[in-house]
Amino acid sequence: MKDADWGLDTVKIWAIALTDQRITQNEFEMAKRKSLGLEWCPTAPADFLKLGRSEQAKNYPDMRQAYIDAVNQKYPEAVVFETAKRVGFWEIRTQSEAVTWKRWQEIYPQVCAEHASGAEFALPKEKQLEYSHTPLQPNSPMAAKVEEFLAQFKRKGAGA
Repeated sequence: MKDADWGLDTVKIWAIALTDQRITQNEFEMAKRKSLGLEWCPTAPADFLKLGRSEQAKNYPDMRQAYIDAVNQKYPEAVVFETAKRVGFWEIRTQSEAVTWKRWQEIYPQVCAEHASGAEFALPKEKQLEYSHTPLQPNSPMAAKVEEFLAQFKRKGAGA
């Protein structure tokens, strides 16, 4: 587009289109910088937005796959977990995909943009108790009590 093509109506249309696509400040700056090096400037807002989102898309999981992972309660990356948290873990499990997928599409690019801007998100740390089993020794003080307990049910103890 030439400078003369940028009338007030064109600017309004682009602003509405880019706002509807939820362009972030970082995406706008990236697209603006990349468009300066092109032989032909983007002639549609969607093309301009692709310039800003193309770099981010390379660094993060595919939006649909990230959603499917979250539905299955798998969080391969912190941005997936953070998005699921913002959408709502309960909502993802209980509401229809028509509702949660639409919300995911709004939030996931924002989370990725925040992360690209330096925000740090963390995966939850699993708290698993260590399992240990110590078999009952025949000379243990508890062995007699176990034998007594088993005798009540007319069973023979393991050592008999």
